[in-house]
Amino acid sequence: MKIEATVILPTYNRLTVLKSCLTKLINQTTENFEILLIDDCSSDGTKEYIKSSNFPNLKYIRLKEHLGPYYARNLAIRQAKGEIIIFVDSDVIVFPDFVEDHIKIHGRREDIVVQGMIKHVKSIKDINMNRFYIPNALCLRTFITQNASVRRKYLIATGGFDRFGPEMGYKDIDTGLKLMDLGLKWIYGIRKCKAFHIDGKPTEKSTISTFNKWTKQGASAYYFVKKWGRRGEKYARTKKALFFSRLLRTDKWIENENIPKMIVRSKKNTGLAAAVLKGIARYHYRSKGIKKARNNESFSNNSSIQ
Repeated sequence: MKIEATVILPTYNRLTVLKSCLTKLINQTTENFEILLIDDCSSDGTKEYIKSSNFPNLKYIRLKEHLGPYYARNLAIRQAKGEIIIFVDSDVIVFPDFVEDHIKIHGRREDIVVQGMIKHVKSIKDINMNRFYIPNALCLRTFITQNASVRRKYLIATGGFDRFGPEMGYKDIDTGLKLMDLGLKWIYGIRKCKAFHIDGKPTEKSTISTFNKWTKQGASAYYFVKKWGRRGEKYARTKKALFFSRLLRTDKWIENENIPKMIVRSKKNTGLAAAVLKGIARYHYRSKGIKKARNNESFSNNSSIQ
């Protein structure tokens, strides 16, 4: 059987949601695809679960150390058998015709990137595939790897995902810009290539984790803009983050230990205050990461697919 597509699925300590993710990916309306699951050295029993299961068309690769999702994706691109590469995150739950939709759209023309949309939900229990699907995350700017596809030869031509700054943030957008420079056209799957993203219920711990994530993204944004200049700034908006953080004097109050509690408590009630406070916190932690990267060039490293 000819393998038309390879689904690349990096994972790190997401076993609970990974089980649902794999169940939906295995039970697709087409069979001519493979799944490359790259385990980024998880410590939550992912290895044992996969070894004890018998998933068809799935190849499992476990990294010996935690190297980040973009290293995992580059490794999978090199080993993929499919001509079409479909990127999915391990906290994404797809519809039964997800893979078939991506393959069919690529069948219309060769020189395209297919960017699928996402509907964010708090938990797996909130997913209902029988209802009318309305995405609440319109990925219309560039290449977002939680739901996207492109032919493997173009990823090879770009050198794959570069590694700059921390492991999180802007590597997919960076690759998207390189794909644009190859002359590829973007096709947006709004009623096709449908998927849900499991955000998880807000807790103090998850909120603090999000703050750390924003700091890393800010650092990566700095290197991204350093690489792409004015063109990169249109996507990263580092100046905006620095401006509003300075204007609101966030360094004087936002890191108070009560802020995560306030965000969670407000979100459980109206959510409006939480949205405002969370937005301000995002400016602060992104700017914190930008400043940290600006003052510490040792963040930077580079590794391509080649």
